Amino acid sequence: MIHSQNHKVVAELPSAAVGATATATLTIDTIGYDHASVSVVRASNASTVFANAVKVEESDDNSSYSNVTALVGGGTGGFSIPAVTAAGTASAAILKLDIDTKAKKRYLKVSYTPGASATVAIVARLGRGEESPVTVADAGVIGRVVG
Repeated sequence: MIHSQNHKVVAELPSAAVGATATATLTIDTIGYDHASVSVVRASNASTVFANAVKVEESDDNSSYSNVTALVGGGTGGFSIPAVTAAGTASAAILKLDIDTKAKKRYLKVSYTPGASATVAIVARLGRGEESPVTVADAGVIGRVVG
């Protein structure tokens, strides 16, 4: 078994840059998967402030969400939002969140508010599935190439 082939991908790429007062979100249905690796990607940007806010919330029914305390950037009991070095502003900046979904509710919502208007993407790779994805739809992609 090749574990890297047994992931489902979920992604959000807003159609325009996200402003410093706007928020990009990705909702993830984790059913059947025990782990989520989430990457919040900000395109190159002159700002060294990666984010005004980054947080993960959870829900049983995809309607009412509550914060996952350890996964709230800058929140009490949460994590410190890293800064981007001046040299790092010329390339994409990525924050990775590894989440044990066994200890969470079924739905996760990742929210990101950039420090300055930015092009962003939020991508989740769900792993440790009960079953391996069989079709491209199961894997959350439009195509799959194995070589």
